[in-house]
Amino acid sequence: MKKRNGREKKNNKKSRRLKLAFFIGWWIHYTMKRISDESIRQALTQTTRQYLAGDLKKPQTVPHFQEGTVEVGITSYDTPESEAPHYHTQAVEYMYLMHGMTQYIDLKTDEEYTFYAGDFFQITPGTVYAQRSRPGTELLFIKTPPGNDKVEVEEPDAVFTWRQASVETTRTDYFNDPEAPHPNSVKPAAAAAIVNEKEEILLVKRRDNEKWAMPGGTMEEGEDLAACVKREVREETGFEIEVTGFIGTYTDPGTVIAYSDGEVRREFLILYEARITGGQVQLDAESSDYVWVSLFDAATLPMTVSQKQRVEDVKSFRQHGIPAFH
Repeated sequence: MKKRNGREKKNNKKSRRLKLAFFIGWWIHYTMKRISDESIRQALTQTTRQYLAGDLKKPQTVPHFQEGTVEVGITSYDTPESEAPHYHTQAVEYMYLMHGMTQYIDLKTDEEYTFYAGDFFQITPGTVYAQRSRPGTELLFIKTPPGNDKVEVEEPDAVFTWRQASVETTRTDYFNDPEAPHPNSVKPAAAAAIVNEKEEILLVKRRDNEKWAMPGGTMEEGEDLAACVKREVREETGFEIEVTGFIGTYTDPGTVIAYSDGEVRREFLILYEARITGGQVQLDAESSDYVWVSLFDAATLPMTVSQKQRVEDVKSFRQHGIPAFH
């Protein structure tokens, strides 16, 4: 065994310190970091775009990862949104569509692109484009290199008109169809059977499938189903209503609704009896027409199989007062 002198001991001690410092630095650099979903969701209630990583100069609602080579963030639209024509001189943009539906138009080729939930796409530098998105759209974006290299261009009238038009979605209804796509969504919904003193029922004509239906829609966060049906009737028809009864539940796994934005929804609906307490007819963008039609003739109008079943259940409920369960 050799005996080390004082200089060797000092050098070894210094070496160990350097190794420890290197290890700590390596661990800090490579350890996993996290931004919680709760923080991101809270931030997106205050802004439509939340950066998660980048060399950012402006203060962010949530802490982000400081990164000099890339920008990463989420864009979220609760209302119809559009972006005027522009291009990036250096950056490549990568997009992952988390929810909803968005459309782009290439101003150089006039080609239109439609992307749905689950699509991943790239926009290269110099591509001059405009964009429009439907409500409920969320995009994860990655931009490299980072920086403000955006250049806006003059907008043709036709592109401006295109941006102002809403993104239309269509739906296809399936009933016990072996060819139906597999559902990827279940959303609680409510509808109202509003029958007047003439035994006429109120129906609206939906734009997404051009068929007649009782007014209603999906429940939003913070409301129960009774509040949901009141809001939906108000939005779709302009009428205020009072819920007066419970007609039935509709959760048949054989009833599937496929939307053109990629959502395939399984039926989950509560049908209420209701009466009008105020308001006047004012249709929203989801409906093209309305009608008061005899309850006994309603099912002769173009409507889905599930909607015809609900009409029959309304007639039965008004005669016997017994709710239906499907």
